[in-house]
Amino acid sequence: MEITKEQLIFSRGEGGSLIPQAVALESVKGKPTVKVIPLTRGRLQEIYQSATSTEAAEKIKADNDVIKYGLISPELSDEDIEYLKPQMALAITQAILSVSLGLSQEEIGEKTKEVVEKQELVLSKK
Repeated sequence: MEITKEQLIFSRGEGGSLIPQAVALESVKGKPTVKVIPLTRGRLQEIYQSATSTEAAEKIKADNDVIKYGLISPELSDEDIEYLKPQMALAITQAILSVSLGLSQEEIGEKTKEVVEKQELVLSKK
């Protein structure tokens, strides 16, 4: 079976904007939902290019940018994003990346854990 164009690209509305999707926060009790849009490859690369350093502030900024550009509802200001509870920031980031990358939130969590463990190993060798 040949793949279709619709399977290759994110769905867009009449104005060309990405269509928001309701996503359950799998790691939060009661699995509340948020509305998110997927992040394009270009946006993801832009966000995470700076997060490859070992600076914690760079990684936090990258996660905040994922939320800033991917979370539609509830609406949060930049200041609100700065003060998100860590577990909520992680859950929202995983939901957005799940929609963007076509992976489950659990798979995103495992990939994140692998990256963190590799970074910790590199830092421990310095």
